Amino acid sequence: MAAPVLDIKNLDLQIGQKPILDQVNLTVRAVEVHAIVGESGSGKSITALATMGLLPAQARTSGQILFEGQDILGLPDRQMCKLRGDDLGMVFQEPMTALNPVKTIGDQVAEGISWHTGVLRINAEKQARQILERVGLPPDQFSPDRYPHELSGGQRQRVVIAIACALKPKLLIADEPTTALDVVLQRQILDLLRSLVKENNMGLVLISHDLGVVADMADDITVLRDGKICETGPAVDILHHQHHPYTRQLAEASVHAPAWAGKNSETSQTPLLVLNEVVKDYPGKRVGVFARKTPFRAVDHVGFAIPEGRSVGLVGRSGCGKSTLARMILALDKPTSGSISLHGINTNEARGEQMQALRRDMQVVFQDPQGSFNPRRTVEWLVSEPLHIVPDAPSGAARRDRVAEALKEVGMPPDAMRRYPHEFSGGQRQRLAIARAIITRPKLVVADEPVSALDVSIRAQILDLFAALNDQLKIAFLFITHDLTVARTITHELMVMDAGKIVEHGPSASVLDSPKSGPAQALVEAAPNLHRSIEMRRAASA
Repeated sequence: MAAPVLDIKNLDLQIGQKPILDQVNLTVRAVEVHAIVGESGSGKSITALATMGLLPAQARTSGQILFEGQDILGLPDRQMCKLRGDDLGMVFQEPMTALNPVKTIGDQVAEGISWHTGVLRINAEKQARQILERVGLPPDQFSPDRYPHELSGGQRQRVVIAIACALKPKLLIADEPTTALDVVLQRQILDLLRSLVKENNMGLVLISHDLGVVADMADDITVLRDGKICETGPAVDILHHQHHPYTRQLAEASVHAPAWAGKNSETSQTPLLVLNEVVKDYPGKRVGVFARKTPFRAVDHVGFAIPEGRSVGLVGRSGCGKSTLARMILALDKPTSGSISLHGINTNEARGEQMQALRRDMQVVFQDPQGSFNPRRTVEWLVSEPLHIVPDAPSGAARRDRVAEALKEVGMPPDAMRRYPHEFSGGQRQRLAIARAIITRPKLVVADEPVSALDVSIRAQILDLFAALNDQLKIAFLFITHDLTVARTITHELMVMDAGKIVEHGPSASVLDSPKSGPAQALVEAAPNLHRSIEMRRAASA
């Protein structure tokens, strides 16, 4: 058996007086993928940061982190800088914040090569173009002179991987590298990481809360909870047998289906939202000095209806037009042609009080509640904000009572209204975002990736909440999601969008079990599936 690339022994870590890690042991060998799973706050990312020497100044550690036999825990920063990027690489969860927005992607890849090897800039740029081509960004299609904002999320993630792997590190740490990507892009990124591990004889530490991804990728797995190891060993055995109760809890949450009374019940057929031949064009780039701009069609003659109390899913690859369509439905953007009506009123023509009435009846829940909240305002102010469009808006004690009622409906205590967003976990912030959305008693809520960034346990709770709201308040939902498990469990109907068009529409189970269009089939085939992955790998090893 090969010697370990990384061997963490009895690692303890505390920040201030708070213990974070307790006796963590972890071994990674070359050409092996070792997954670390657990909920937020379990210690996954802090273990990675300790390995990279990127801990905060207040952190105190004990134990050993052996990289190729050398203890790098507490190594001076000058020596760690030589290791980082050269022998140690890291792929962060959010590529847009990991990349410098004012530098081209070619410069950012070449920078590390030049710094670590001392080669001339022209040679570093040549190597940068080669690694960008290797990760699926050939220079003839994706110029190294592009900036991060000119690329899609999946393309930016490839740039981050190129930076991390430019010098063929011996250990690569990937912290939630596919969380915000659609399932097809996710499959491409995971295949890329797997091939780079084999090509460069690397060890890979994969941090993820998606057990379907872990079951498909990992050779070994470590399950963390509150900084302690619950289980560690071969991934297939642990995920199949699930000896530890916490492992079973994570596995059950990853395939959780809400107890939803409205799932199989008859819903109203009265149209609430109606789209008719909706088109959205954006100005394209000018090809020549005298040439006309060729418009880019983001939404192409889309039409559908959502009845009152109905839950409808919208899935598709990144860039297919889902978010553009959502903005038009919410009257935040205008269609180039076609019509969108709510309660029979054309949202493009509504003005003044009529528009205010429409906005009361349609609200939105965003993917990142932290980004949609003003951090300087209390929860009471944030949740009550939409009440300004309600006729005879309550004030004083009546307003606080209305906020307390909304908080109770989403499972939050009334005293939460005196606190600030940063005092809550991600799942709690999402509950607060839902409370803000339902306080005006809307008829339609557009939920844009509302659970993609959440742990599986928190995701299960939020899905239960959406199901309860549909049962109790008869709110219609439009769920925009990459997660086909979410689409199956929380929607009556499912629409598949591709290149601006709705290419398939039908009952959710029928679309996912027997997809007829090519784009729908591609999504279903690429979607991670915990039980399918376990059985396939067990059969392969038998």
